[in-house]
Amino acid sequence: MRLHVIPSPFYAANGLVLVPSGAGTALVVDPSAGIQHLIREVLELEGVSVGAVLLTHGHPDHVWDAAAVSTWGVDGGTVPVYVPGPDMYRMDAPASFLPMPLPDFVGEWVKPADLREVPSDSFEVCPSVWLRMVPAPGHTEGSAVFLGESPLDIRVNNQSFYCSDEAVPWAMSADVLFKDSVGRTDLPGGDETQMRHSLRTISNALDPRTVLVPGHGPATTLADEIRSNQYLIRARRIG
Repeated sequence: MRLHVIPSPFYAANGLVLVPSGAGTALVVDPSAGIQHLIREVLELEGVSVGAVLLTHGHPDHVWDAAAVSTWGVDGGTVPVYVPGPDMYRMDAPASFLPMPLPDFVGEWVKPADLREVPSDSFEVCPSVWLRMVPAPGHTEGSAVFLGESPLDIRVNNQSFYCSDEAVPWAMSADVLFKDSVGRTDLPGGDETQMRHSLRTISNALDPRTVLVPGHGPATTLADEIRSNQYLIRARRIG
């Protein structure tokens, strides 16, 4: 699995493009504003079309260009846009649920045509991309971590960041768990107690070797965060 990380100018959110080996389509995750041209460059480089779009939660910096990117399917077709169920309501007007100013370059919100709720079990979100959602509320009601396992090649702006030819556990940790930090809980729909419980669950249930690709900032590993992330250490202590 090649996993391209594309940092956005919209609150520095990470857009992701997951390209499974030998497939003709890719999964685009959290297509933020300001990076459509970079997503297209990755798709053209890989010689693939979009197979599906996945949104890790409903904040505008993670969903803004989902409608546009969802029209880049095979032969210009429209593909599904998956979002965790508890955050589905946000898709009507994402900016109205986040009391922060939008950057000047962000255009009008367009709701994706084919919105679908993420299934509760493991599912093939697009050909050869299997994921399992772990609900992790706290940042938003529907925040989630998405788990996979495969050989992994992480590229940031098409520069190699991490590579394993052997299958490794990995997770898109969204705005739940970052390198040395965690997602905010002071925004509408946030809850500090739920966040602590989510962090404790993740740290206890996932393999410490899990490579974490967060919604902002660089990749890390769960083992490193268990050792050094003070927010995670506190959550593990008090629950």
